[in-house]
Amino acid sequence: MAPQWTQRWGRRLGVTVCGVLVLAGCTEETGPEPPAPKVTAQEVEQRLTEHLSRAVNGALEPEAQATAPTRSRTVGCGDLPGGGPTWGVRPRAELTVSAGERAGKYLDDVDTWMIREGFGERTKRWRVDTPADVQEITGEHDDGTELLMEMARDSGKFTVGLTGPCTWPPDRPGGPPSSGQLPPLPAPSGPTSTRSEDSVDPCRSPKLYVYNLTSRPFAGRGPHLMAMVGYSDEKEMEYAEILLPRAWEPRYEPGTSERNLDQVQLLVCVRVAATRDSRQDVTCNYASEQALLGGGRPFTFDLFESVYRVTVREARSGKVVSEFTVPGRQGAEDSCPFRMNYNRKLARGIDETAFQRKLRPLVEARR
Repeated sequence: MAPQWTQRWGRRLGVTVCGVLVLAGCTEETGPEPPAPKVTAQEVEQRLTEHLSRAVNGALEPEAQATAPTRSRTVGCGDLPGGGPTWGVRPRAELTVSAGERAGKYLDDVDTWMIREGFGERTKRWRVDTPADVQEITGEHDDGTELLMEMARDSGKFTVGLTGPCTWPPDRPGGPPSSGQLPPLPAPSGPTSTRSEDSVDPCRSPKLYVYNLTSRPFAGRGPHLMAMVGYSDEKEMEYAEILLPRAWEPRYEPGTSERNLDQVQLLVCVRVAATRDSRQDVTCNYASEQALLGGGRPFTFDLFESVYRVTVREARSGKVVSEFTVPGRQGAEDSCPFRMNYNRKLARGIDETAFQRKLRPLVEARR
């Protein structure tokens, strides 16, 4: 066995010493040192905070409340691909978003935002080996930032966590400059134009989508033409079709069945919500191939009292122009939806007179 002084100096020289007399033949190099980080922990922490701030501003609406980011650091980078020094640190930042029943919707919105901002290499799955089923979304940005979003089923909230690459700790001398090593992020991505009267995206997620980026602005003399999107707050809620007066809608292009969407200045978003069970059933008749000669196929709904929440937005920007509510006032038979669906819950039809009375000043006003 080699003397203690031989072992001690062998360790200092980065070699393994088997014996004094055979030193040249039994040394083993430990390999090169892992590459030192080129960015400080402070700069990466600022980048993580910037990513989170952009996501909050770009995807969340006021009803979704986000906490301030919390920061932490993990020491040691040896488990990273390509390795790293044991003294390196990985910064982490995390915030929580609370949105009640609409938490799943905002989780999807933040996910969409992150995709647009360059977080690729994504996975999306449910973890069922936990006390509560957890939806997990992961991704990675070009700057080395790793994304992890988690939402326990029916929890009403989710977390957005970002972990940076290996960095130089602030208490270790000789590191790189404290800023300027990371390239600046590009300007945030703008909303996507849907150009569809059937899409609920500009109504449900107006920060991510608008009706038509090339629409005329809401300005000048009327009429200010409109398009409308109706949707339900309930997953299994039907409602009668809501119509705008023809004079308020964009005109068809000559010789085509296509409307001129660039004429639309306002998007009317109508969200239907049930308030209580009316304890009344309504039977609606629908034609079918088997029942055309018999006068239509009957289908019975459970009629619910309802309220219609209306948000009017500028078509090109998504900016809110007006907000109001209209009660469901139609009789049972007038509440029948245009097409049969097998959902049993039916909202009482909107008060069309009150609905149009609220919209008319927007159509006719001079801006």
